[in-house]
Amino acid sequence: MKAALCITVLVLTAAATGVAQKESVEETIKKLDNERVQAQIHADATALDRIYAADFIGVGPSGTVRTKPQVIADFTSGDLKFQSITTDEVKVRVYENTAVETGLSTMVGQDKGKAVPRDTRFTRVWVKQEGRWRLVANHYSLRITQQ
Repeated sequence: MKAALCITVLVLTAAATGVAQKESVEETIKKLDNERVQAQIHADATALDRIYAADFIGVGPSGTVRTKPQVIADFTSGDLKFQSITTDEVKVRVYENTAVETGLSTMVGQDKGKAVPRDTRFTRVWVKQEGRWRLVANHYSLRITQQ
C-alpha cells in the first residue's frame, strides 16, 4: 500500500513538473517576443542580436524578406521603424527544442517611408540553441476581416 502511494506521488509530481516546464517555455517565448517588440521600437541592436538567431529569415507584412543582419541594419538606420506593435490571440506550441508562436499583430510603422500593413497574422519559429531561445523564422500575412 505504501509503495503504491509512493509511486502515485512520484508519477503525479513528474506530470506536474512536465506541465510546469511547458508553461515555463510558453511564458519564456512570450516574454522574449515582448523584448523583441521593444527592441524593434527602440532600434536596440544589442537586444535584436541576442534574440534573433544567426540564420534568421523573416518575411515582413509587405512581403519583404530579411536576414538577421538586414533586420538590424534596417532598424538602426531608421529605414524600418515602428511606433507601436501589439499582439493578440497569441498561442505557443512547444516541440522539444522548438516553439511555434502564432497570433494577431497590430503595427504602426514605416518601412522605407511607406506605412507597414497594420493588421496581420504572424507565425514565429523559436529554437533553443546553446541553452537560449532564439527566433529563427518569422512570417506575416495580411489579416482579412470577415464581413
